[in-house]
Parts: sequence; C-alpha cells; structure tokens
Amino acid sequence: DGSTDDTAKVVEQTDDDSGRLKLIRLAQNRGPAHGRNVALEASTAPLVCILDADDFMAHDRLVKMLQLADEDWDFLADDIIFTEGPDDLKGYDRLFDHDLTLPKVITLSDMILGNMPRKDRHRRETGFVKPIMRRDFLEKHKLRYDEDLKLGEDVLFYATALLAGARFKVVEACGYYAGERADSLSSRHGTDDLTRLANALQRFEGRVSSLGQPAESVTTYRRNIQKRGALRAALDAKRAEGWIGFAKACKDAGPDAGYVVRELVTDKISTLVRGR
Repeated sequence: DGSTDDTAKVVEQTDDDSGRLKLIRLAQNRGPAHGRNVALEASTAPLVCILDADDFMAHDRLVKMLQLADEDWDFLADDIIFTEGPDDLKGYDRLFDHDLTLPKVITLSDMILGNMPRKDRHRRETGFVKPIMRRDFLEKHKLRYDEDLKLGEDVLFYATALLAGARFKVVEACGYYAGERADSLSSRHGTDDLTRLANALQRFEGRVSSLGQPAESVTTYRRNIQKRGALRAALDAKRAEGWIGFAKACKDAGPDAGYVVRELVTDKISTLVRGR
C-alpha cells in the first residue's frame, strides 16, 4: 500500500513456492480501506482475516480460534492482546474488559457503543478486532470497506455486516498482538477524517432506521464523533488564528460549543496538574 519499509521484502522471504502467496504492491497509499478491498478482490480463500502491519499473530492463533467456536458464525474474533512489540508475548492490556464472559455473540449495539471512547481506558475500541470472516457472507451481501474513510472504516464495515444479519462471535485471546505507538496512523486523525466518519454514520443511521431497527446506539456514536470533530476544528482554528479563530469556530460549532469549551478547559487543567 505504498509503504516504504521492508514489508514487501519480508513477504517475499516467506514464499514457499507453493503458489499460495500473492504479493500485491500499490504504488500510492490510499488508506487501509482501499488496500483491504484490493486484497478481498484478489483472494479466493473461503475464510479471510486481516493482519495490520504493526501487529503480529501467534502461529497457532487461527487454529485455536476455530477450536473454541462451533460452526455457527459468520465473523469469528478473539480478544486482542496489546503489547510493546513482537518480543512481548504477555502484553500489558486486553481489548475487552477482564470481567466479560467469553465466548460472546456481539450485537450491532455492542459493536457501535463498544467503539465509544472511555475515560477509564486508552483507546479500547471494538472496531480493533480482527475476525476471521466467511467469504460467502461477504459476497452474498456485497460487503466492502468504505474507501472514503481513514478512520472508523473497520467498525462501520462490521456494523454493516451485523445489520445484514451476521452472527459475530468473540472468543478468548488466541494470539493476536497489537502494537501501540504514539505516532500510529490511528492516533493522528484530523478534522476531515472525523467529518467523513460522522457523515458515513449519518447515512448508516438512516439505513438502520429504514429497516425498522433501533438506531439509538448509532446516533449516540455519531454525535460523539461530531463533537470530537467540532473540537478538532476549533483547535485547528486556534492554531491558525489564535483565540479569535477559536471563538469563531465555537460559534460555528453551534450546540457543540459547550462541549468544545469544556474539553479545552479540562485539558488545560490536566496540563497544569501534570506540570506540578
């Protein structure tokens, strides 16, 4: 996907000459959704799963997952282990709360509300899961990632599958290790990314309502993204034009202005406290 690291070289070194490996190089990076769609179109396996470039899997992860679940699933995920690198097989945190009983069948509401930011945990969103997916379900419902998104493309993809009737099962951790970095792509999304996600969620919210299903969870998540977008826009304006720009952005934020001001004040207070 236009990467300049050693990903392609590492892939080539794993080739066993059986003809099973297909390396596709994209000249220009167009985001994870496009890359995943290209891979879905090029592959033919009945089961598909995603592995992010800065993550790694235990060699027996997929076997363990299949052993823990029966056949009644369309998407099969496991709990994620957060780690500092490939030498850390214990990890320092998990995606799901430790008191959650697994296996569990995830609903549309679970997926959406589980992607909401939490004050007590750092970026533990259900959209992070990397399930095994049945190709026949993807093809039957013409499921592909929204290439307009560089934020939230996973959760919207899974939510669309759930709206289509997917049985989405989660089992205990089997060996998906996620690396967290302060400079990761997922930590650097800006105003435009948040706006695009909010618009996509609004369209999805309409689809849910049109099918006569409860859309409250989608509405809640959309409003959260819109507020975060308003805050990011105000901070951008402050950076560009100072406090006058910030004031203008707050006015443009309308009903979200209060949220923007509260978040800024809270951040300033936290900064002062940390500096003591």
